[in-house]
Amino acid sequence: MERLHQVLLASNASIESIEHCSLPYVFLPSTSTLNNDCYIDIFYILDGTGELMFNKLPIKELSKGDFILLKRENSDYFILSGHADTVVIHAKILPRGLYLDLVMYHGYHESLKVLRKECTDVLYIAAEMMKLLLCLKNKGTQMNRLIEIPMALFFVQLYVVESSWLSLSSYNSEHKLSNLMLEIIKNPCAPWRVKDMAKKYNMSTNFFIDEFRKLAGVTPFVFLKKTRLNRGRKLLENTEKPVSIIARECGYNSHASFAYYIKKEFGFPPLKIRRNAKINIDSISSEDNC
Repeated sequence: MERLHQVLLASNASIESIEHCSLPYVFLPSTSTLNNDCYIDIFYILDGTGELMFNKLPIKELSKGDFILLKRENSDYFILSGHADTVVIHAKILPRGLYLDLVMYHGYHESLKVLRKECTDVLYIAAEMMKLLLCLKNKGTQMNRLIEIPMALFFVQLYVVESSWLSLSSYNSEHKLSNLMLEIIKNPCAPWRVKDMAKKYNMSTNFFIDEFRKLAGVTPFVFLKKTRLNRGRKLLENTEKPVSIIARECGYNSHASFAYYIKKEFGFPPLKIRRNAKINIDSISSEDNC
């Protein structure tokens, strides 16, 4: 049963950290590579008021009850400041599986979202969850980690629903390529070819690539490659399947080609990624036994 709990924790969205954060809270552009994991930063204004500076956007005034959702990029410039009475809770959420793919591709369009308390009733629930997560994290038992899973998923879903292209905004809600993007995410092993996809939608290859880039932020080739590699990484971390089989399931006919691109994308070869995942699971187990 303990092993099942560990696998469950490793394969679902998780709360990597949650704490009261000191202000000002600053992210500056970096030339170094960030952690390869795709985190969502959640900031909740528990009390007081604050100001947010993000890249070249106008300064945003923040009030009690507001939320900030951020998928940070290397080039981001982020400063959250407040006053002596300002209290902010900061959580880092790690999405996994299909939600990881959706979060990553949303980030190509708009990595920051500010949610106002007066705009949605959902934020009342979100606020109570942040307070509960802070209490659970302070206790740190394995049972509490299991309880955290649905709450972590709630915040991942909140980020995805609020995303510009997935929330089906007016300018792209019926975009004929949106279903294609979801099919690629669901079936990365299919023999996708740009010419065939363009033909299916009665477009020239160049026009198809341009239309796809407008919607996804990247070309079809880059979108497919990242989808396949992210799926491969998750299979390496969460299964014992041979690398050659994982390569085929992710659309790679060559084991060597899969290994090359995995290392290029994540900085480690397949077996090293698998070993690192096992070390993390063993670390969780040892903490719970202390």
